Amino acid sequence: MKKYTVLVLFLALVGCDGSDTSNNSAYTAGVTGESAVPDKVKVPDGVTVPDKVEVPDTSVIKLTTDPVFQVKKGTRFVTDQLTFNFVKTINAEIKVYDKDHAMIFEKVVSSAASEITVNVGSGYNNTSLKYGKYFYEISTSLPDGSEEKVFKGSFDKIIRPIATFTNKISDISIFGDTLYVATGDMMKDVEVRSVNIKSDDVTLLNISGKDLPKPIYDMARVGNKLYMGGRKDQYMGGKLLVEYDLDSNIVSDLDSQLSCKTKNDDECSAVFSLTSMLDKLYIGTSDGLFSHKDDLFSKITEHGLDEFTDFKSLFVDSQDRIWAGSMIKGGISYYAKGSWTPMTEVNSQMPAGGILAFSEDNNRNIYMANNINGLIKYNSESNNLKQFTPHNSGIIDHNLVSVAYTDGIIVGSHDYGIAKSEDGSDWKVTDSSNSLMAPIKTDACQWNPDSVACKKVLVVERIVENKDGRIFAAIGKGIYELY
Repeated sequence: MKKYTVLVLFLALVGCDGSDTSNNSAYTAGVTGESAVPDKVKVPDGVTVPDKVEVPDTSVIKLTTDPVFQVKKGTRFVTDQLTFNFVKTINAEIKVYDKDHAMIFEKVVSSAASEITVNVGSGYNNTSLKYGKYFYEISTSLPDGSEEKVFKGSFDKIIRPIATFTNKISDISIFGDTLYVATGDMMKDVEVRSVNIKSDDVTLLNISGKDLPKPIYDMARVGNKLYMGGRKDQYMGGKLLVEYDLDSNIVSDLDSQLSCKTKNDDECSAVFSLTSMLDKLYIGTSDGLFSHKDDLFSKITEHGLDEFTDFKSLFVDSQDRIWAGSMIKGGISYYAKGSWTPMTEVNSQMPAGGILAFSEDNNRNIYMANNINGLIKYNSESNNLKQFTPHNSGIIDHNLVSVAYTDGIIVGSHDYGIAKSEDGSDWKVTDSSNSLMAPIKTDACQWNPDSVACKKVLVVERIVENKDGRIFAAIGKGIYELY
């Protein structure tokens, strides 16, 4: 059969009249993402036509990785950085837009480069980006002008996940560049790990769960000794307070030396809070406040609150003042210049309810997370006290479990995630809807999986800050860095 005969038969089969199809949109649809086969064409039996025609990328200007947004924290300032990596050296102009598509940053790169990092905001000149979503546009070209290409995308300034564990986190504590993480409870194996905040490396400490509290409520380090306090139960076991030598890996049970007693001389049930100043350890228990130095324990009774009240929180501020927060009596007391100053709803404006955490800002204001009355801001020099609740400020919750301060106030709600504000008036919430923060099921699921209490929530356990202003949070089973 001659070649022209074969061609005529094929054209007859596909219904083609040999006319020019270069302007037919169906034939060029592979480039625009539509079907490459026009409706009028009948495909012969046994012939397979792909759903989409892949057009090879022949451009020279390409990214080697996805653009990366990160927050760099120095000793004093926060810097927002955006990084691009290309396969070849290019010229570039970068623009950043906020959620309302208003341009907030523009820069022309002065010399051609394959790795481009720009500071899109900084605390140094008060241009730090607020929390939320941003959009970028980077216009690129080869140095010889032979090719141009524009890349567009978005990024979020929220949180950075560090590690996730099998069991829920009960406490975190920071010392230098080491973050200590306690997981488990009376029903789950209790374990303690260290996290290097420079490398994110996680190490399991060599401590048997039977030698630890169930769960661990707080940890503090004095020299090379790590102290862990928590729940002790007559039937479920656990310890009140243990000492772990980080050099020798020796664990010491301090329960008998602590002699934490109730009014009826019964042994108390828990150590809730720990902090240290110089070489002295302070211990908040379910039945009073204690100190520990040179292997000796002493009970502190001159704080002005009830001798046997439970101290859920302890904090040392920048002036070496010790702050102690009570749960039952609903007050605080702070130690400065050799004496304690108690503050309750009777002798001050301090609201009733539990004080679960303290923090301090750059102006020596003390912030207190309250599990009933939201956030409290107090300045001892002016004696000015201000309260932030969902009603008067739009804060995330009235039940706050932790607080920290970096370039703004950060609070943690037991159920709803975290929120940040510069001055307490405009709160930006971070939860599982706008971050990689993972919710967990509550402890009620162990006993009644069908109950209302068994639901997925964001259990913020604690937020801590290191000396360089980096903020870390324990939320559910995960550790995150907050920005």
